[in-house]
Amino acid sequence: MRNSWFKKIVILFMAFFLLSSCKNLEILKSSFYEFKEKASERIKVSLSRIPFIKKHITLPPAPEKLYTETKNLINQLKAYKAEDIFKDEYERVLNAWEKAKELYQNKYYKSAEKELKKVNSMAKKLLENIKAYRETLKTSALKKYKKMEKIAQRVLKNVKSEKKRLEIKLYLWKLKNLIEMEEYDEFEREFQNPPF
Repeated sequence: MRNSWFKKIVILFMAFFLLSSCKNLEILKSSFYEFKEKASERIKVSLSRIPFIKKHITLPPAPEKLYTETKNLINQLKAYKAEDIFKDEYERVLNAWEKAKELYQNKYYKSAEKELKKVNSMAKKLLENIKAYRETLKTSALKKYKKMEKIAQRVLKNVKSEKKRLEIKLYLWKLKNLIEMEEYDEFEREFQNPPF
């Protein structure tokens, strides 16, 4: 009997020690606080949909500016073809965006704002990475173009046929345009097949 009381006291002491340690207590507090915030927000939104009660419920303002900015970033990522370059990161951004969009459309504005901030940050970082990657491709393509241009200039000095001269000049013009249009795959194909 005495032994079982001793075990219970030891177990109780260990449980108290674990709960009272700073880190665990902070995690517990933050989890409880988040749960309380989400629950109160969902209750308010639900009450705001009831006809006679909704005039007494005030929801926080919608983060319209943040929503629009994030939506524009997502559109920029699509325009830059992020899914082709950084597929995994792009999918993570899109998943977080869908979650934020759903929260926003359901009028859970506090939760939506937190999620939108996270998506916004992720999208900006991904956009910077894409721009850096594309800049690297452009620099590399320009170096190749300069080399090809030097070779073409040497060849042009010895070419007598006007048709061949025009063909070489058009080839260089096409390479330059492909760089400006950021069509680097097509540039690589054309670069491998010079007309001289």
